[in-house]
Amino acid sequence: MSAPVPATRGAPAAAPLVRAPATGGWLVDQLPMCFAGDDFLRRFVLIFQELADGLRERIDGIDHALDATVAPPAFVRWMGQWLGVRGIDPTLTTERQRELVFGFGALLVDRGTKAGLRRAVELVTGQAVLVRDPGKIIREGDPPPGPGPVRIELRTNGAASEADIVAAVQDWLPAAAAAEVWVAGRRVWDSTGRRQR
Repeated sequence: MSAPVPATRGAPAAAPLVRAPATGGWLVDQLPMCFAGDDFLRRFVLIFQELADGLRERIDGIDHALDATVAPPAFVRWMGQWLGVRGIDPTLTTERQRELVFGFGALLVDRGTKAGLRRAVELVTGQAVLVRDPGKIIREGDPPPGPGPVRIELRTNGAASEADIVAAVQDWLPAAAAAEVWVAGRRVWDSTGRRQR
């Protein structure tokens, strides 16, 4: 019988001759068995897995970018453009920008109508609006309606500038209709190009 070999204390453990294979992951673990044992290949594929993970995180959050309740303000204004609103003022508070997008979205079914125009201007100004529309539905053979633009009347600008009001009117005015915007008894815009009083 041979004598046992005494253990030496304090001696460093021998370094392994082979490094541990790269840890797995959803992409690395899909390697075929014949390649799964190759440490270099596992580490190489791990690079692409990490890149893809970053892309997947961004894609997973896309629903938040398209939700007007949580989207960044620039996206909210962009969504407004989808609804046909040419410009939501970026200096407005984020909450006001969101209110406009939701409000204009609800108005889409009325776009191009007297009611839609009235509600769009009310949404922008926060004021009651009177819309006088001389248009009518005519039957074939009837004489065309009398001349006259759609007249939009407000007591004050409310929370909006005159430019904001005119932009809303231009966005929501029925097709081929002429219009005038009156604020506090003063004509501030005329689509026919006549001089303002």
